[in-house]
Amino acid sequence: MKDTFFKIPDRGDPSDVLQLFPRFTLRLLCCRYWWLRKWEFKELAYPYWRIYYNKIGGARIYFEGEKYELTPDKIIMIAPDTAFSTALSETFEAGKEYELEGARMSDHISEEEVKAMGGVLHLFIHFNLGMPYDHVSPGIFVFDLTSHLREKINAIIDNLTVDYTRFNFYSALNIQSLIGDLLADVPESRWDLMSNDFRILEVLEYIEKNLHKSLHNEILARKATMATNAFTRLFSKETGESPQRFVKKKRIENACVLLHHSQYTIDDIAVRTGFADRFHFSRIFKRITGVSPARYRREFEWTPED
Repeated sequence: MKDTFFKIPDRGDPSDVLQLFPRFTLRLLCCRYWWLRKWEFKELAYPYWRIYYNKIGGARIYFEGEKYELTPDKIIMIAPDTAFSTALSETFEAGKEYELEGARMSDHISEEEVKAMGGVLHLFIHFNLGMPYDHVSPGIFVFDLTSHLREKINAIIDNLTVDYTRFNFYSALNIQSLIGDLLADVPESRWDLMSNDFRILEVLEYIEKNLHKSLHNEILARKATMATNAFTRLFSKETGESPQRFVKKKRIENACVLLHHSQYTIDDIAVRTGFADRFHFSRIFKRITGVSPARYRREFEWTPED
């Protein structure tokens, strides 16, 4: 019988062939499980992804004239900078932009007690993917709760009802796996990634990682290995805005994330986002968002969980 041999590749071990993979960094901002009796927001729009799952139905989201019910058989994922509103009781006090009533779910309160008060059980996860994957088309994605996804969500909820400040390795894997499963089902056509030019993508990543530093056009052009004028024209063509306008917007977006998801003082946030001082930061922040950083944090901060 004639021996048969596998043909050995001319280049030997195929692992020496260069492969290029997109770089992204999953940054978990929060993962919480609350009971809610009021969840009325006239408008929400934040520079990070959101995942919502309600174990008890009753809450609704409105986006571009469409209503999305949060039911126990669905998971909702919302792209960054999507402007939407929410409703649970649909009652607003005069002059208020939002009403929020709820607290952390724990083993001291039962699902039946939440139902009896007319409330819902609300799991929410906030995260970023970094540039350019946070710059997708605004929108809301609805997913069926499969048995596979249910197992992950139940494991996450079990962890949160016991310890909401610390996650074990298994729970952290479940959170990241849930996010990965949902993102993988987003249609490819919805990933509007701002630019496909590798030079601009490198600069976008550099900006995001160095918001606390000086980011003049000359510095950014050197990162792209281009002349300043040529870089500025290319950046504006690819992104639709000038480099400095983009940098300023990213600084404010990062500040919004820190105001929501950190205990840093406003002075600290000003430094971390590259502003000269709190006064400069507050002036620019109010010009772009319409409110001061202090008011932004006060009005959109979740109440203490204890």
